[in-house]
Amino acid sequence: MATNNRSSRIAHCHLQGQSLDPYQLLKAKSERLSWNRLSDVEIYVDKQAVIDWFSMLRDYSEATVKAIVVEGILDSQFHKITFILTLVQSADFEAVTSKDAYQQLYDFVCRTPAGVQDWIDDVDFQMSRDVLALLSRNR
Repeated sequence: MATNNRSSRIAHCHLQGQSLDPYQLLKAKSERLSWNRLSDVEIYVDKQAVIDWFSMLRDYSEATVKAIVVEGILDSQFHKITFILTLVQSADFEAVTSKDAYQQLYDFVCRTPAGVQDWIDDVDFQMSRDVLALLSRNR
């Protein structure tokens, strides 16, 4: 039953009464970023890569998934140490050491699909990876 609950959490999350479909979230972000409406998320984002990327978060709560993907990745908050410290103090990370939590976040950021990385400022993305690399001792 726990496995079924986990898979349904990623496939069909509820945030403030609204369904969260990871691919639709990225599609909407792509459309908002398009200046000329010629952007087609099917061309720029590999749907299987996005699904595989989100599957890394299947054991996390909806709030943590939102914080990691929307705030951390898309809104480039991972280069802010206070954001990371607040995130790793959540209930989802209480069973792991802080170094392991930083490592999990670092792995997720490093595996961000290329199509998603294109939406993020390169400097912000690199700073996010660098901060998480230092915290997880990957440098």
